[in-house]
Amino acid sequence: MNATARPASTVIILRNATAGPEVLMLKRSGRLGFFPNAWVFPGGRVDSADHTAPTVGRAHGLPDADRAFAVAAIRETFEESGVWMGTGAASEAFRRELNARTATLRDAPELCADLGRLTYWSRWVTPENEPKRYDTRFFVTVLSGHESKRASADQAETVDHCWIRPSDAVDQAEGGAFFMAPPTYLTLAEMTDCPSGEAIVALASKRTIEPIMPKLDVHDGQWTVVLPGDPEHPADRALTTATRAEYKDGRWHRS
Repeated sequence: MNATARPASTVIILRNATAGPEVLMLKRSGRLGFFPNAWVFPGGRVDSADHTAPTVGRAHGLPDADRAFAVAAIRETFEESGVWMGTGAASEAFRRELNARTATLRDAPELCADLGRLTYWSRWVTPENEPKRYDTRFFVTVLSGHESKRASADQAETVDHCWIRPSDAVDQAEGGAFFMAPPTYLTLAEMTDCPSGEAIVALASKRTIEPIMPKLDVHDGQWTVVLPGDPEHPADRALTTATRAEYKDGRWHRS
């Protein structure tokens, strides 16, 4: 029996720099069972409280029925990176309570998640043959320079953070020095030619969002990720700029 894909969200957090846009990446703890030591975007599962948390605005391109995904994206961003995108002053003490699951956003009605800060980028669904599955909405947002200085790892699920250009992250992943999960790597690969964070958001607003469920083959630590548009994938229309990615000898490759 296939595992049910759990609803989840993640956010590509951007800032503008002299050499081009940079993305916030968090390094997962090596103690975690799911992608330990990987560099990731902030994100996690949608909680039941996310459906009724106080909010303002609407996430661009996201159906109203999926509002809780946007709430989860903002909550998880605050929990994992310390960046609060909303009204009110969110404290470090409240961040610790959220991380400890002793509080929810409903316990702080003075805080309203600003869903208008988010633009829907993509939707990835873990293959059906995997034991742990997620149905994840990806969002993009741009921080001001002042906001970006607040970023910090939570020292629980995440142990380090960095700001890096998408092109540099992709180059390092292909060189074996920056481990990422397949959707993270392929998402950044689609952003390498964008000159600014705003250009990435503008690109997001033009995208057609359909679920991307790759075919995944894992053998002796080597992964082959087959995507829509590849002859070996049942979907005939490409939904990303790559149709196949391979992880071999600690390096990512795409085609």
